[in-house]
Amino acid sequence: MKMEERKIIVSRLLEWFRRHGRSYPWRENTEPYRVLIAEIMLQRTRADQVLPVYRSFLEKFPDPTFLAEAKPEEIEEVFAKLGLKWRAEKVKNLARVLVSEYDGRIPDTRKGLLSLPGVGEYAADAVLCFAYGRNATVIDANVCRVIERLFGLKPIGEARRDLRFRRAAQRLVPKRKARELNWAIIDLAAIICTPKNPKCDKCPLEEVCLYKRKRDVAA
Repeated sequence: MKMEERKIIVSRLLEWFRRHGRSYPWRENTEPYRVLIAEIMLQRTRADQVLPVYRSFLEKFPDPTFLAEAKPEEIEEVFAKLGLKWRAEKVKNLARVLVSEYDGRIPDTRKGLLSLPGVGEYAADAVLCFAYGRNATVIDANVCRVIERLFGLKPIGEARRDLRFRRAAQRLVPKRKARELNWAIIDLAAIICTPKNPKCDKCPLEEVCLYKRKRDVAA
């Protein structure tokens, strides 16, 4: 990726996000606990489904201490609304660790976040970027789909574990706009660059996207 191409991609993504980016409470209030809970709920679950459950959860358990002191069945009741009752035990264990080992604070290092029950690489990077403003790259299957189409990369094994995808995404993330850029790619994947029937004609990156070029040639 040439520097000029990178600048075009970044500027167009940020401009598109300013106009079309989705608004969610975990984006408006980026307090670390709120971001972490949102990311746990969002795993393999649509954001629109998570929204009412997320609000209900924070009303009942506004911080790690409340969560650690809650009865397991209280947490299960909330997660059951997402069909994720089994995830309640992990969240309960997470709260215990946060209170006992971190004095109720969310770690601000990748190593610390990955040591928490139920927190994987995606959630750790998301908290670092969205809550702490770090220049972290947030990679999941949806982000990988955008990267694959944009640069014509073919994954070796699981795309999100293919270092080429992470490196490509890392080169895009600017130091001062990491949150917005990561959100822009996430939203582009959800709204435009969908798994089936992507809306290439509405994509801000259509002029630099290899997938779009190949699609036009084949048409």
